[in-house]
Order: sequence, then C-alpha cells, then structure tokens
Amino acid sequence: MKMKFFAVLGCVALMATVGIADEPKSATCKCACPCSSSVDKGIVAAVDLYIEGGRKGDSKITRKAFAPNATMSWSEKGKSVTVPIQALYDYVDKSGAQTVTRGEIKVGAQTATTAIVSVDTQFGAVKFTDMFALVCDGDGWKIVAKVYHVK
Repeated sequence: MKMKFFAVLGCVALMATVGIADEPKSATCKCACPCSSSVDKGIVAAVDLYIEGGRKGDSKITRKAFAPNATMSWSEKGKSVTVPIQALYDYVDKSGAQTVTRGEIKVGAQTATTAIVSVDTQFGAVKFTDMFALVCDGDGWKIVAKVYHVK
C-alpha cells in the first residue's frame, strides 16, 4: 500500500511540476492558439499540422506532423487497437474537408527532445481527447504515437 501511495504522490508532484493543470496564457506567447507558456512552439506546430490536415481533408498536410513509423491507438469494445498511422491518413482523405477545432495543448511531460501532450479536439460533430507522444530530431518535433478517446 505504501508503494502505491508514493507512486500517486509522485504523479501528483510531476503534474504540478510540468504544468498539466491549466496555466494562464503567457503575454509573450506569439502563437495564434490557446496555449500555455510551457508549450514549445514546435510542438504546437506539429499539433496544428494534424488539425490543418483534418480541416482541409488533406493527409499530405497531416503527414508532416508524424514520424514515418508513427502509430495510432484507441480502445474499442474493451480491447486496445493499434494501427500504423496510415490508417489516419486514409481517414483524413476519405472524410474530406471538415470543421475542426482544438482546445489548449496541455503538457504532461517534456524534455529537450521528448514530450507527451494532450488536447481536446473536434472533427465535424465528433469530440476527442487526443494524446500525442512527440520526439524532436533534426527536422523538428514529430508525433510518434497518437492515442485517442472519443467523448
């Protein structure tokens, strides 16, 4: 029992440290999005490519946000499902242009080269909580995994 308590306490401390809770928008933030000051602009740019691809129904735009071997995962009928990111590209192209919105990007954890973020999105009438694992390399931030929940 003690071990679980320390694990929970550690998670709470981590959440407070990295800013999972809503933060006020920074006066120096230059992005055209609702974001906290702790979100790297490159991360925002990657998420916004994902959003823009959906908005225009163009997977060529969406593809720019993701690493070539990225995956997408969700839970369906009590089972986890993981597919290559190509499934998302196919969905974007099949769906065509649609109204897409996104909320604040919240950082779960971030280092100089890795990040875990979440964001509430809406594609057409469907609302999601999207979570992304990103890696920064010589080409900037790329999403290596997308995990989502349909609200």
